[in-house]
Amino acid sequence: MIDLRTRLDALSDDDRLVQDAARDYAGRDPELKRVRALRDQRPSHDPQAWRTLAEMGWLGCRLPEHLQGTPLTHVQLALLLEQVGASLAPEPLIAAVVLAGGLLQAGTNEDLKSRWLPRLAAGEWLPAFAGTDAMAPGNGASAVGATSASTSAQPTRLRSAGNGFVLDGRKAFVSHGESADAFIVSANGPEGACLVLVPRDAPGVAVLTQARIDGGTWSEVTFTQVAVGAAAIVASGPAVDGLVERVLDETRLAISAELVGLMSRAFELTVDYVTLRKQFDQPVGAFQAVQHRAVDLLVQVELARAVLRQSAQRFDADPGAAERALVASQVKARCSDAALKVLKGCVQLHGGIAYTDECNVGMFLKRAMVLAAWLGGAAQHRRRFGQLIEAGAQGQAEPSADDAFVREVEEWLAANFPPEWRFPPTRLGLAQAAPWQQKLGAKGWAAPGWPKEFGGMGLSAYDQVRMNDAFDRHGISIVPNMGITMLGPLLIRYGTDEQRRTHLPGILAGTTRWCQGYSEPGAGSDLAGLRTSAVLEGDSFVVNGQKIWTSFAHEADWIFLLVRTDPQAKKQKGISFLLVNMRSPGITVRRIRNLTGESEFCEVFFDSVRVPAHQLVGSLNQGWTMAKALLGSERISIGSPRLAKFPLQLLRDLLVSRGLFDDPVIRVRFDELQLDVEDLGALFVRMAEVLRRGEELGAEVSMLKLWVSEAMQRVTDAMLELGGEQATLDAPMAIDAAHSVHIANQYFASRPATIYGGSSEIQRNILARAVLELPGT
Repeated sequence: MIDLRTRLDALSDDDRLVQDAARDYAGRDPELKRVRALRDQRPSHDPQAWRTLAEMGWLGCRLPEHLQGTPLTHVQLALLLEQVGASLAPEPLIAAVVLAGGLLQAGTNEDLKSRWLPRLAAGEWLPAFAGTDAMAPGNGASAVGATSASTSAQPTRLRSAGNGFVLDGRKAFVSHGESADAFIVSANGPEGACLVLVPRDAPGVAVLTQARIDGGTWSEVTFTQVAVGAAAIVASGPAVDGLVERVLDETRLAISAELVGLMSRAFELTVDYVTLRKQFDQPVGAFQAVQHRAVDLLVQVELARAVLRQSAQRFDADPGAAERALVASQVKARCSDAALKVLKGCVQLHGGIAYTDECNVGMFLKRAMVLAAWLGGAAQHRRRFGQLIEAGAQGQAEPSADDAFVREVEEWLAANFPPEWRFPPTRLGLAQAAPWQQKLGAKGWAAPGWPKEFGGMGLSAYDQVRMNDAFDRHGISIVPNMGITMLGPLLIRYGTDEQRRTHLPGILAGTTRWCQGYSEPGAGSDLAGLRTSAVLEGDSFVVNGQKIWTSFAHEADWIFLLVRTDPQAKKQKGISFLLVNMRSPGITVRRIRNLTGESEFCEVFFDSVRVPAHQLVGSLNQGWTMAKALLGSERISIGSPRLAKFPLQLLRDLLVSRGLFDDPVIRVRFDELQLDVEDLGALFVRMAEVLRRGEELGAEVSMLKLWVSEAMQRVTDAMLELGGEQATLDAPMAIDAAHSVHIANQYFASRPATIYGGSSEIQRNILARAVLELPGT
């Protein structure tokens, strides 16, 4: 199995040092013998291991140097915690250091910080956060991030008493409470919300410990008339709720990192198992059903890892409270959901052995269950994410520091995009949208991802996604410009100077339209089986054959074409890449009507078409190199979140117009779809940045194609279901005065998304063989 982290993630030297040190530490117990021995023990972690973590500087990873810390960025902490998760280490690194230590560090009592935080970094003091008020019998679990300031049946209170205070209350689900030296307790005090530091051995403190399913503990801590001095107040007043929520969100990011680590490791073990385990005289992993299930788990792991990477980077940019909360809920929802899906899949692929205690996969499942629930599960965080998105859309959230670029895009779109083209019933063709393409070219915005030296904007993949989001919100739905997304980047890399001078300006200006000539009647997914021939005669190639499924060939000025130039060579060896003028004699185009009634697809026939030899890109018979590069570009282009974001916007507007958006059942479904699409953006950015670095993407790019095409179908499936009878009308349905939606056409248009560019089944086969390296039959 290929480690995609080495392919996709560009780490700094410091980041790699942290990752390598953590991997070395985690690798000391590969068979999890230490973890097994510590299950249900008290304390539930190894004190000697805790001291080792202190010696490595990890207990001070969120503390400044003047408090004896060795501060790590959020990216570095995530890398460390992935390895902790992979090892199932029971030490409370997150609960004690990130959460409890983070709250003390974020507080306002400098004396408490200078006294206790250096001891935490040295492994001499173990704090725990007591934040969730215990509920009265019959009440449900507390809300996401609930502290005593939240609605609760039995709030913890700090009351004035003489020269000090008295604390009363009961806290539940306190991590490592049986071994904590002190508790940082949230309470309602005389000045509002507050945090107080209470020693474990203070009179009136009682700890009741319960075993967790993973061998760790939750404790219920009761505080009865506990005397608290003013010097023990960590923080108080109106700012406390925000302080607590900030640290809780940092903790959710940290939990997500552990979840990524443990699901990744469990999946690796599962791939190894199905590769070696034999049934019916062949490895289990050779069966296509097993391979496809394994690929789906791979996509879950890498999608979660991508969201984690992006979230950690955004935390390091020190965003405002609303954005931080948004990011934290996005990553916690994705990683909680993915970890449980991956671990359930691992159990299934292991078979009956996974139901026994001797199989380590069960230990990963139990830890995933604990971490997925801690500080809010997937459903809770999807809801929180949706609420924050809506608050931002209504102007209730503070703008991000880097919103100036997005505002500029939105203002320019409002002033320049034809209002009658917004939210069209079917996407606009390039000929119809030619004036718009030319406007983009004149603005310098035609090619956001191209390098500036070739006329592009040079945007990062993240900024490209943000720009596309603005286009989607504005209702812009135009067929992909293959000159921009596919041919231009290929000519920049493989073309001659003359080819770049001839073709790039017209692509950028929007005056030259291109189509792709790849598929043939007998060569769709098996592209190397193409038969269209090109024979070199003097200074020209003579092309004969047929291409099919060529989108908008009837509008195109040029076509880039794969042809067979050596019929005797092996399939991939005798292919060349040509640029052909569509006005050349001998070219015939026949349009194909599709389910929507439109005729975007075409057949293109070549009858002794002469193509100048200088229009060969790359070397003769080396076109497969270009073909693979373009397939990668096509799959990353098709894998853009835009494919699903536009119908998602239509679905939202449809629900709002029909008064269904706040229906609890429907909203749960929409929130899940929304994050399926949003999370794809992180994976897209992760892969697009590889191309920006000038490196090659391998078969892993198929994950984008898989996820976005199937997410798009889930969105249009919901649109069809919720549209009712109106969804069956062959006419646009008015959403508001500004735009409408043709529900059936959206549903039809999503069907081929899992077919073109390589079907979902083929993508799964590719990933199973090229990334998971599963055996063949």
